[in-house]
Amino acid sequence: MARWWNRLQSVVYTRLHWINELYARAAGREVGEIPLPPLATVRSPLPEARLAVVTTAGVHLRTQEPFDMADGEGDASLRVLPTDAAPADLTITHDYYDHRAADRDINCVYPVERLRELVSRGELGSLAPRHVGMMGHLYGTQWERLNREGARRIAALFRDDAVDVALAVPG
Repeated sequence: MARWWNRLQSVVYTRLHWINELYARAAGREVGEIPLPPLATVRSPLPEARLAVVTTAGVHLRTQEPFDMADGEGDASLRVLPTDAAPADLTITHDYYDHRAADRDINCVYPVERLRELVSRGELGSLAPRHVGMMGHLYGTQWERLNREGARRIAALFRDDAVDVALAVPG
């Protein structure tokens, strides 16, 4: 599918919210019916915790391969983001939402600079050395791939980095 079509859909869905409800009904769901994933209890107070970010906004390093926008089911691959990456080293490849604000300030969808401020004030223990960028627009085989491979990879990465808390940030 052409990228211009993806972008047009993004503009339409962003501006005309009633279309989202029609889309959800066509998929056999009502808006608000999508269940939350299982959530864990935080075991460490935030001033002692190590936090990692998972952003579904399509954020990646400029040097990394962009997400595949040609596959209508999305791209379930992951991009590991070093915590010390400068905002200028990051970009967004995701056609399914309007990311003009995030293009101006990446912290809208990947708030590592704001989290660094919390660490410096003692309100958060530390940041993990690595975070994860991925796409949130996943269907069919790509959704299955994320559940089968991606989730395990994220869990292993965060376990290796001794992460206490994961912050999920949508795009």
